[in-house]
Amino acid sequence: MHMTLTYRTIFILAPKPPFHFDGTFHKPSHFPNRLKLEDWKPGTYWQTIRFRKRLFGLMVENKGTVTKPKLKVSVFSQSRLSREVVESLKREIAYRFELEKDLREFQALAKRDPRFYPVFKKWMGMRNSGQYNLYELLVISVVLQNATVRRSSQMLDALLGRFGIKVIFGGKVLHAIWLPKVMARVSEQELRRLKVGYRAKFFKRLSQDFARGKIDELALRNKPAEDMKKELVRLYGVGPETARILLFEVFHHDAAFDHVSPWQQKIYSRLFYGKRLVAAEKIRRDIQRRYGKYAMLAVHYIWEDVFWRRKHEHIPWLEKEIRL
Repeated sequence: MHMTLTYRTIFILAPKPPFHFDGTFHKPSHFPNRLKLEDWKPGTYWQTIRFRKRLFGLMVENKGTVTKPKLKVSVFSQSRLSREVVESLKREIAYRFELEKDLREFQALAKRDPRFYPVFKKWMGMRNSGQYNLYELLVISVVLQNATVRRSSQMLDALLGRFGIKVIFGGKVLHAIWLPKVMARVSEQELRRLKVGYRAKFFKRLSQDFARGKIDELALRNKPAEDMKKELVRLYGVGPETARILLFEVFHHDAAFDHVSPWQQKIYSRLFYGKRLVAAEKIRRDIQRRYGKYAMLAVHYIWEDVFWRRKHEHIPWLEKEIRL
């Protein structure tokens, strides 16, 4: 299925300073796939975005500086947008990319960290962007389970090729993840033919849950983290690691560092201790003690920094772990 979006609505957004455009809109740690959901070049970002079950094309351009940020936002659609929809989209974009986030307290904490302050200073103003909605990030989280990065990319491409939507806008061709009701109608056997293995059952059950309205993403945004986590782990296939990802990347809980997966453990061991392997529980305790309610945000800065470095230099131990 494909969709061409010809109407363009332009508006300006002014994030709360400081704001690091490229650090916010491009996350090199995210695994690459052939059928792109997003694209980026310095100063410009594109993605498909689903809002209120409608698909839009999004182009964001950097028109400001770190201390005086300004974004030119173009929303592409199939028809003209009402003022109410435009205002709602502004609020949604501000939420997903944390444009109103106040980083002053985190900045003060960063200055007290002599070892990693150069990293924090380099990326100061970077937000934890949540470009996907809850269902979409769950799909991505499932393909990441117990798989190499290359295998995850292959599975997502296979699913997008069968169920995704090709979206054409502003000279770009990107893809969008399907609505839950689409996959809810598909048999588990058909999903297995796409070589996703045991994950077929997860995709089927999760899609059914969302199609039936079992969970309300917008209502969850207003709940405390612990209540939110209880609801998330009720979803089929959502364990501690997936819940942590969702709490941080969808709902922006900066303290969400209560689980360390085995492959992250190896990378954290190198980054924080310069060792091949440190106990996951020690890593978790040390990070929480050092950064408190900003534990996951601090890790995010340090994690993304090494993947940005990877774009320009070969890091043998990192290549061994990600196995692209």
